[in-house]
Amino acid sequence: MAYVDRKFFYQGEDVYLDNALPIGDGQTISQPSTVARMLILSELKEGDDVLEVGGGSGWNACLIGFLVYPGSVVSVERIKNLKEKAEKNLARLKKNLKDKGKDFRRLNNIKFCFENIFEKNHAWKRKYDKIIITAGIEAGDEEKIENLAKNLLKDKGILICPYVAGPLIILKKNENIKRFLTQEEYLFVPLLD
Repeated sequence: MAYVDRKFFYQGEDVYLDNALPIGDGQTISQPSTVARMLILSELKEGDDVLEVGGGSGWNACLIGFLVYPGSVVSVERIKNLKEKAEKNLARLKKNLKDKGKDFRRLNNIKFCFENIFEKNHAWKRKYDKIIITAGIEAGDEEKIENLAKNLLKDKGILICPYVAGPLIILKKNENIKRFLTQEEYLFVPLLD
């Protein structure tokens, strides 16, 4: 988080508070402790190919990209304006790192897409080691994300998804999909269909 500084993805005096903050279009940048928890639960490792659903500001995708390099990140966003902002935020961060003589190549593995993950578009052309969904589902919609796990996760893959209000869901794919829930609970904006 020190390398992928949140200030490039949210402008405001409260940028370093451990709070979710508005980024426009009814969406938020998640609080750092929640982002860290989701990244830890997803068991990211170098070389992983990751699908992020809900690109938002681009901050989470950049954190993932940094951690999985030389793996890759496909970040799907439903709101075109946010997808474009995420691309600009990534470019600003990379320029800043380059200007400071720091290695920015760890962030060359990120692609933002404007699409609905529930329609078989670009993101469906491959399978992923990990899927991280950054917006919440309602109770009763678990089948939707289990379908994503069945179709888009590689064997031994992990999918993380929150409820709008409640625990995080962890799906692990082996021969079957196994579901786990965290004990702690969170609040998220709804996942757009």
